[in-house]
Amino acid sequence: MKYKVSLLLTLGLLLTASTGFAAVKYHSLTNGNGDVLFQEKPMTHTVSERTEDDDKRIRLMNNIWVDQIKPGEAAIIYIVPNNPNQELYLKANSHIIKSFTTLQKMVKVPGQPLAKKIAGKGKENYTFQKASVHMEHGMDLNKLSETEKQDIATRLLLEAQASGKDYALMPVPFTDEFWLTTLTYTSGKKEVALTILNSQDTGTVTSSYQDSLKITSHKIKINGQDVIQRKYDGGSSEFIWVYEDPKTKYAYRYMLRDAKGNISDEELLRIAKTMVPAGKK
Repeated sequence: MKYKVSLLLTLGLLLTASTGFAAVKYHSLTNGNGDVLFQEKPMTHTVSERTEDDDKRIRLMNNIWVDQIKPGEAAIIYIVPNNPNQELYLKANSHIIKSFTTLQKMVKVPGQPLAKKIAGKGKENYTFQKASVHMEHGMDLNKLSETEKQDIATRLLLEAQASGKDYALMPVPFTDEFWLTTLTYTSGKKEVALTILNSQDTGTVTSSYQDSLKITSHKIKINGQDVIQRKYDGGSSEFIWVYEDPKTKYAYRYMLRDAKGNISDEELLRIAKTMVPAGKK
């Protein structure tokens, strides 16, 4: 789970990073006890130790991931060439859900039900259209013993050799718990996206940002709760807040954004006010 959250934020923030024009300001969101649930930090760069063989193997693995694993499927990928250490890769593609009833069964945040419609300006409503949902994998490679991983690699290598292919796949089931979803709502030509990240019990979620992007970030209050507003050079905004389940202590990070760049900051803020839960007094 920690790997997936890290990958998500590192890749996603190449497009939705939060930096200042001159001096970068980073913010965090905490619970009532002062525990940091979400924080922003500058992106650090490390020297890659990947070899040319690593690059070839990973490039092939990514192609297999895109071409062979369908939406709503997960699998362990074994690549035959350039793989002396018999590396395994567990990859999945999100479920694409158009039924709100189905979505409700898959995405559950205790005490925070999903909305089929969200209020816009005046009598305008944004209606749910679709969602991408990533469910938790039913297997964690990091928790397997070296013997278990070796057994899987050997079995997949034999399968690849028997089929004459340079790869083999082993399907992996999902659990009934989601870890990431993005809901799309529309009103005419306007579209808003609501992303929910279930960080479970992995501790503080950290977003690392590229300093070169001209985006500002500041903290505001909505319904008595701290919310981070990111404002892009082009004018659009997005709002980030965190809800912590009082029973499980799982933290859910929400991000509301204008998906097509044609919604004013005022209207997006008005929508956010209907979604952000009231802060504790």
